[in-house]
Amino acid sequence: MTVFDQVWSTILQLTAQFVTPDWGKLIAFIPIGIAVIVAVVLVLLIRALRRQPKARRGKQRVVPATPAGIHMPGPSFSPAFAAVGVFLVLLGLVFGGLILVLGAIALVLTLLYWLAEGLRIYDKDIGPTVESLPAVVHEGPPPGVHMPGPSWQPFLGAFGVFLLFLGLVFGGWLLIVGVLALIATLVGWLTAALQEYRRTVEADRTGHLENGPAPRAPTALLTVLTAMVLGAAVLQVSNFSIGTASGTNASPGASGSPGAPASAPPTGSGAPAGSGAPPAATGDVAIHAQGIQFVESTVTGPANKPFTIAFTNEDAGTPHNIELQDGSGKVVFKGEVFNGVDTKIYNVPAQPAGAYKFSCTVHPTMTGTANLQ
Repeated sequence: MTVFDQVWSTILQLTAQFVTPDWGKLIAFIPIGIAVIVAVVLVLLIRALRRQPKARRGKQRVVPATPAGIHMPGPSFSPAFAAVGVFLVLLGLVFGGLILVLGAIALVLTLLYWLAEGLRIYDKDIGPTVESLPAVVHEGPPPGVHMPGPSWQPFLGAFGVFLLFLGLVFGGWLLIVGVLALIATLVGWLTAALQEYRRTVEADRTGHLENGPAPRAPTALLTVLTAMVLGAAVLQVSNFSIGTASGTNASPGASGSPGAPASAPPTGSGAPAGSGAPPAATGDVAIHAQGIQFVESTVTGPANKPFTIAFTNEDAGTPHNIELQDGSGKVVFKGEVFNGVDTKIYNVPAQPAGAYKFSCTVHPTMTGTANLQ
């Protein structure tokens, strides 16, 4: 490795600490950062208070008096009880089980106690609420006021909206049925509203409002909608689904022969199957990096002679390399740092037999053991 390569590797190692930091260590510093922020805020607050002018007080303390017509509630334990109930619920969400049930019961009881206390204070200040009936009970609406009769249309409209959202979730034929159901129910609602409007306009001319026919259960419409939903569900799970040809099978393998797998890694390469894998490379030892860790925690290689390591970096855009250390911690080999997805062949000089630790210099938490025999 030339001097330029060594300098470039050092630069990559330094920048990698900022590009792909060790989040586990950074999270551990969060409480320390919060404590520092709290300390700074307290220092600034104390400093601001010390700079304030002294309070101007009289010779004796003035007893505060509540203005007339304003009620000041007395002290209450309800907020403290409610806070304890919320704490128990959050504790139950963390540990689960019986603690969650007890926390929910405690929160409900504290909120009920708070509500009872508020009602008691209200009744004391205002007096119990007594419902009063009007002096004259009218048997119908005032003259000129039209009260519409009962109708199934709001229910049918809600049912149509439900079928539409059901179709938006599952798509295909259910979506078509949902759109048709919503259109049918809204058109029915619009027709009923137009009929009622015409009767009202006619009443303005004649002075007499004709009541519409008594509403009947929309049995026929509900039956048709139910049959459409069931039919759409059957078509959805059958071969007649929209966008899917009937009787199609999975695409054949890449080799063109029926039943051949789409891809198959070479025997002994150690490369895991999967889309987006780098080109296969062979070596005496195969090591893969995936998810900021080594896939192989233990590998075996030849001792007392040079050997090669086929290192596959499957973390796209993330730098990795391999470094070998003997039992004393001495670095006996350091590979080139490179970004994934890619594969490099490392030429390792002859090493005596023994157990060697291999790691990534960019991410020290990535470690494994190489047994040279």
